Amino acid sequence: MNYYCFDPNKRLTFMIGGLFNANTGWQHAKRYHRGDYELILCTKGPLYLKIENKDFKVQTGEFIIIPPFTTMIGYHPSPNDIEFYWLHFFLPKNTLIISKVPKNITKYIFLPQLATFTNQSQIIILIHQLLALNNQNYDDRLAANHFISIILIELSKNLFKASTKKSEKETKINELKEWIRTNIYQSPTVADMAKYLQINPQYLSRLFKKVVGISPKKYLLKLKLETAQALLIRTNLSVKEVANNSYFTNEKLFLRQFKQSTGLTPSQYRTQFNDIYHNNQTISPILPIPEEITKHLTDIPDPGEAPQKKELRHY
Repeated sequence: MNYYCFDPNKRLTFMIGGLFNANTGWQHAKRYHRGDYELILCTKGPLYLKIENKDFKVQTGEFIIIPPFTTMIGYHPSPNDIEFYWLHFFLPKNTLIISKVPKNITKYIFLPQLATFTNQSQIIILIHQLLALNNQNYDDRLAANHFISIILIELSKNLFKASTKKSEKETKINELKEWIRTNIYQSPTVADMAKYLQINPQYLSRLFKKVVGISPKKYLLKLKLETAQALLIRTNLSVKEVANNSYFTNEKLFLRQFKQSTGLTPSQYRTQFNDIYHNNQTISPILPIPEEITKHLTDIPDPGEAPQKKELRHY
């Protein structure tokens, strides 16, 4: 398994992205990645991709990174309808491709070529915020570069946390967070949470805030609001239906808390962040690489075509 290692303090440049969907039987067309990386986050799979000479099966809830100067093609028809987000970007020039993550190095971001992303709602919200930006506006382009950095850091952070040895207290709180997620429909109180862990409610509140950074009550609200945000941008449910399916029993309370959290009403949020590039099996994206980037690249072929005898470059 390859890992991509880069310094998050160096500049990352976002190019273009969107949401792709296709019916059963679709196969990815042959593509050549020029100087850019591509991140594919599969929300409906599996997706079968051959990158150079290696086959990958990308399942629902997994992401894959396609490095620059490589050829990609679908090697098997999809047995189900397909949906995935695709993001093209440039990593810093000193990015490394390594086979093993070193221990005790915190300065760099490490991303595997293929992995699961469990914080799906949060990542999808970030992607929609990124794709809603106007790429023709200078300030939005700067914001887009920050957003792609945040998305990659969030993917890496989630994996890093999963592999780091935790204290007994952190283990207990992580167990509780999963319990809250699966029991969110009951809107559990702090007393309910404390009863689950069999500890004092006041002690639980202090411990939870120390480990997570916010109180249990705010964490529960955060999960509900993230669910609402994902439903607003991923479905056509009415605002009332979104409130109900985000586990709010009071629609007026939902509207007030949503506005306090995002600065927007649910309808405004949907309008602002649902305007993204959709494409399907009959519409393929053309990648308009900015001039400031193309002037640093040489021998750029036509989209989708690999140059003759081109070797994979390791940054």
